[in-house]
Amino acid sequence: MHIKLIAADKTDVGKQRDQNEDKPYKRIETFEDGDRALFICADGMGGYKAGEVASTLAVENLSKALDSFFKPLPEQPTIKLDQTMQLESEDKQKTTKLAETSISQDIEERLSTAIQQANRAILRYGEQQSAARGLGCTVTAVLIENDRAYIANVGDSRTYLLRGNELVQLTKDHSLVARLVESKQIDKEDVYTHPQRNLIYRSLGAGHKNIEVDIFQEVLCPGDTLLLCSDGLWEMVRDEDILKTLSEHSNPQQICNTLIDMANDNGGEDNITAVVVHISEQ
Repeated sequence: MHIKLIAADKTDVGKQRDQNEDKPYKRIETFEDGDRALFICADGMGGYKAGEVASTLAVENLSKALDSFFKPLPEQPTIKLDQTMQLESEDKQKTTKLAETSISQDIEERLSTAIQQANRAILRYGEQQSAARGLGCTVTAVLIENDRAYIANVGDSRTYLLRGNELVQLTKDHSLVARLVESKQIDKEDVYTHPQRNLIYRSLGAGHKNIEVDIFQEVLCPGDTLLLCSDGLWEMVRDEDILKTLSEHSNPQQICNTLIDMANDNGGEDNITAVVVHISEQ
């Protein structure tokens, strides 16, 4: 299946911060076999302007490292085989499955390596600029090829999938409160009000020389919608309201605008970023 992607993004400083340290990114390229795309949401942290630098470095380095993903593949020479050299149907299927697995693993490794490179760039900046030491950011990124999405996550920025009437969080928060929910020490609803809800144990930069990157895969279907967002959005807008907004609107930019307005109406305690992607068949 060849897919068509339509996307929009928006970021806002919110109601209580002086500067915006979030950084969204989107890139869509059209090929004969469908659209390829990269979407990123990075949420910076650190001293004055350091968080803004960290999120910008993350997006710049990640997008640059994955630029080759958007280059057309070289044409392969056609080789005419004798009938005796033809593979049996069952062997062909096995070979195809092995090839698909190899390609998926390669893309996952490239995505993880790109995030590691972004991490090193942030660390280098912190070493060179004493006022910015300790700068860092969370990041979630989605790389799409054909009908498969590769989702990366470090920190508590999230990627959601809306399919039908169901909203699913594809990423896992690397935060103290997420661990407390997982261990059933607090309820899921307590995440929004817990006094330590902003404590995360995994991020880019912040002195982390080696980081672990979560990679998830999802086969996309026509009608799906993806949402990448910073915690400034999902902490202010509950999942049921995100679901309602994604379901009721068809225009990605309108969805971004509405979600950010809702986050601000509910307090706007942090910077707010949304990247919305609609998937259809080409």
